[in-house]
Amino acid sequence: MLNQITKMRLPDGREVAFVDWTDKPLFSTIEILNGTTTQEMNWFQYVQGDSVPAFSPVPITSQRTANDWDTNLAAPGSMASTEEMLVYAIRPEVYRRRVQDAEAPDFAQPDALDGFLLAEPMATSTMLAVLSMRTLLSLEISKKVYAQASFGYFNTGFGVVAQGQTATVQTGLQGQAQQVAVRAFTIPQHMGGQEKFRVFMTNVDDGTVSAPGLEVGLTPPGASDDPGWDPSVVFARIKINLDGLYKRPVS
Repeated sequence: MLNQITKMRLPDGREVAFVDWTDKPLFSTIEILNGTTTQEMNWFQYVQGDSVPAFSPVPITSQRTANDWDTNLAAPGSMASTEEMLVYAIRPEVYRRRVQDAEAPDFAQPDALDGFLLAEPMATSTMLAVLSMRTLLSLEISKKVYAQASFGYFNTGFGVVAQGQTATVQTGLQGQAQQVAVRAFTIPQHMGGQEKFRVFMTNVDDGTVSAPGLEVGLTPPGASDDPGWDPSVVFARIKINLDGLYKRPVS
């Protein structure tokens, strides 16, 4: 019979027994319109059926209703009483969309224009670079920050490999699309039953309340009236995956 790890002792002396554990990430999604002035944006604070958090420099007219693609959280802002998780890595997914009207953004009805010109839903290298330069990504468990670094520090490790360029934008990836590129924690972070946690992004651009503009667009000749080239309507749909070992015992 093969040897199998059945128990792990954490640095604080607690022991975690591996019973009914699975390799299943927890994930949550938010949406950020270009130019938002919000300084702190949170994931993992809602469940399916709630509104997907959206952040904009102007009042939002409508938000999407979260479905099973947006989140798989059982309880908003905390682990359910039957859950435990050992988090080994934070893996963001970034997608590029656009709203129809930047002055009255409706995230429930994204722009239906042909996405080819803006390379939707691929993120651009500019969008990813701005996120890395202007924001910090943090994992907080029981009001204590256990991981914090620039957004670009956390590699996704999967996604579309192909890269290309249209007349105005160049698509990109959040690091290399391979598992070995993922920045794994030296010590996994433990989240126990009913323990509160969140992942949050902080805008720390020179310490000022500045808009983390996600897109720097160049308008080609003759396209100034085409909303497809307007960077003010661009938003990032960002899903955070907490990767690791997940336990939800069967009653």
